Amino acid sequence: MRTARWWVPPLLGAAMALLGWGRTPVLDEDAAAAGRDGGAPASAHWPDDANTGVPAGTALKPHGPLVVTAAGSIIADLDIQGSVVIKAADVVLKSSRIRSASYDVVRIMPGLSGVIIQDCEIDGVGTGNDGSSGIRGAGSFLRNNIHDVENGITLDGSAAIKDNYIHDLRASGAPHYDGIQIDGDVSDVVISHNTVINSYGQTSAVMIDNYFGPIANIQVDNNRLVGGGYTVYSDGQFRQDPISGVAFVDNRLGKGHLGYSSFVRNQPDWRGNVDDATGRPLGSQ
Repeated sequence: MRTARWWVPPLLGAAMALLGWGRTPVLDEDAAAAGRDGGAPASAHWPDDANTGVPAGTALKPHGPLVVTAAGSIIADLDIQGSVVIKAADVVLKSSRIRSASYDVVRIMPGLSGVIIQDCEIDGVGTGNDGSSGIRGAGSFLRNNIHDVENGITLDGSAAIKDNYIHDLRASGAPHYDGIQIDGDVSDVVISHNTVINSYGQTSAVMIDNYFGPIANIQVDNNRLVGGGYTVYSDGQFRQDPISGVAFVDNRLGKGHLGYSSFVRNQPDWRGNVDDATGRPLGSQ
């Protein structure tokens, strides 16, 4: 079994500094300690409608679609009807509702650093939205409530994904639903303490594959991941590009239609994972 090299992106440090902004922390510390001692925690306060999305009491100002071009912009407290496209580094989008049937509800253009999306509701409408993603790009994604899209988060670069609630996936066309989708040419990702629910019997809660290139250093720890065909994939069947350094540690998994995991041409670090309903250790995969 390969042992993954755990790596925390520099952008995670900046994102963690924001975790306390006006919100009660999602994680139950006693449950977290239990998880460290004996696998995935059984009673953690998982992300849900109550602790993700726009903070209660926030007054939102109506706004149309946004294209952000100024580095360091802070976008807050908006009710946005239409997509958001971020074309500059170090942008923060927070405490806002974004509703759009666009291919990408929030798009972070490639090559940018320091982008943070936090405490937002991201609503893909659920119709007229073939192939849609709630967020597409790279950055720090914290405490967002993402729903009514085909794919909750699609990565094309390094990311920290923490305390998000991805659920009620719904799209037009012929969707292949993934809660979090990483389709290759991506490295250095932390996916920690999210709730991801795929209520369909196909595809995944977390999809990792080499369709567009190699994969390296993807840490998936202390999440609640439910449903899909297999709940999680690490699939190296598409190209000769390698998949390395993938770890699934201390997660609670609700079994997909076909099983908990599908690993092809790679062997992730797999430990401390349990069945979501029973707490039964899942052992090696």
